Amino acid sequence: MSESFTLDSIILPDIKIYQPKNGFRFTTDSILLAGFVKDTIYKKVIEIGAGTGIISVLLAKFFKIEKIYAVEIQKESYELLCKTIELNKLQDIIVPINIDVNEFKPGENVDMIISNPPYRKGDTGYISNSDQKKLARFTFSLTIEDIFRFSKSYLKTGGYLYLSFIADRLSELFQHTKDYFIEPKRLKILYPDLNKKGRLAFMEYRKGAGAEMAIEAPLFHKINGVETEQFLQHINPQWWLNRRR
Repeated sequence: MSESFTLDSIILPDIKIYQPKNGFRFTTDSILLAGFVKDTIYKKVIEIGAGTGIISVLLAKFFKIEKIYAVEIQKESYELLCKTIELNKLQDIIVPINIDVNEFKPGENVDMIISNPPYRKGDTGYISNSDQKKLARFTFSLTIEDIFRFSKSYLKTGGYLYLSFIADRLSELFQHTKDYFIEPKRLKILYPDLNKKGRLAFMEYRKGAGAEMAIEAPLFHKINGVETEQFLQHINPQWWLNRRR
């Protein structure tokens, strides 16, 4: 692998993530999704589409988790994921796996599955020429239904599924919940600004749960062009330290 990557700190100076210079790089979406995770005990976790490790590392650093299976199909991202795990000394917690999730059989059911999946269908919108960006942002290799199908098989009864998804395709998520008996429990929508439509939805599901769902207060990135304190707290080190288990 050519050394065409950067090393970036997130949240705390000692949490570092390798990223490709020109391929898909993480955004605050991944941090917001990790921050959306309910503060409870998760022994075993699977991240689908782990990229170079930002969500898995945040979960390992701020939650008491025994094992995280970080599944990543793209070879270059997987190699950087391995470097990220080693650098952060998380080899005993995070297990990197280079495989298509449709072929992955963990051999045990887990307490949580989490994914920041592709936002656009492969036949809609602009498609980058970079294979890595295609795999990271479009559903060529991973569909939402793949995630629900996998979760039905490997999530414990009562276990949690966390997803972020483009808000204007939210109806797809509700369709799959009925098909795979995984009920939505919490919804938060990220808005770019006060008078803009919702951009991203963060969803919490539980397998085998009842039908009640809490719709949380909206999260505004900006109001009249100025970043909100509400948004900035999610990347504030003290906010993360306060919720460390």
